[in-house]
Amino acid sequence: MSFHFPRLGLAAASAVMATALLVSGCNSGGGAGGGKPASTLEVESDLPMGSKDAKVVLVEYASVTCPHCANFHKEVLPVIKQKYVDTGKVRYIFREFPTPPFELATAGHLMARCAGGDKRNQIIDALMRGQTDWITQASGPLGAKQALLNIAASAGMSEAEFDTCMANEKLLKTLVDIRDGGIKAGVEGTPTLFINGERFEAPAGREMTADDVSKGVDAALAKVK
Repeated sequence: MSFHFPRLGLAAASAVMATALLVSGCNSGGGAGGGKPASTLEVESDLPMGSKDAKVVLVEYASVTCPHCANFHKEVLPVIKQKYVDTGKVRYIFREFPTPPFELATAGHLMARCAGGDKRNQIIDALMRGQTDWITQASGPLGAKQALLNIAASAGMSEAEFDTCMANEKLLKTLVDIRDGGIKAGVEGTPTLFINGERFEAPAGREMTADDVSKGVDAALAKVK
């Protein structure tokens, strides 16, 4: 599955993403960011979805190589987007928190950031929905780069653009800073949610459902009315 960033290389890229990491896996837009934060719950590197006037900010720390994140993305997030984000009640932020295999996760997140705008969301969606397939392909004879290139091409990114993206040290530093921020906030696995700055967890022993998150969001909305 070996994949090497053109200039950074496996050791450097993986080491910076793993620095200070306390866990080894996951549990049950373009460029560095979207500009000036709309609230104190946001940071400059965020690429939010939803109204700036939303009363509730939902932050998800996730990894494109985490199966639990893929399940959340496919089963829970669409419901939350339709019910709250599209109606202007919630502002949603996806923050990258790469999990093993670190290099693949980091490359996927870089690729999405480089694509930018709606294409960033398109790539994250493709990585999550096709997670099993592209990670399996990365272990095959064509290797990780081709597996990622197939997804990049679907969003209109050329191989040259992909290579340039993988060598973007400034953007890699942005991802490192996001992950460091997550660790400081107490993130120990993915997906981890924060609703208006407060960590939200599902009942112990099972994966988070749309009903769980809806109850958390509704409670937060009730507090700010």
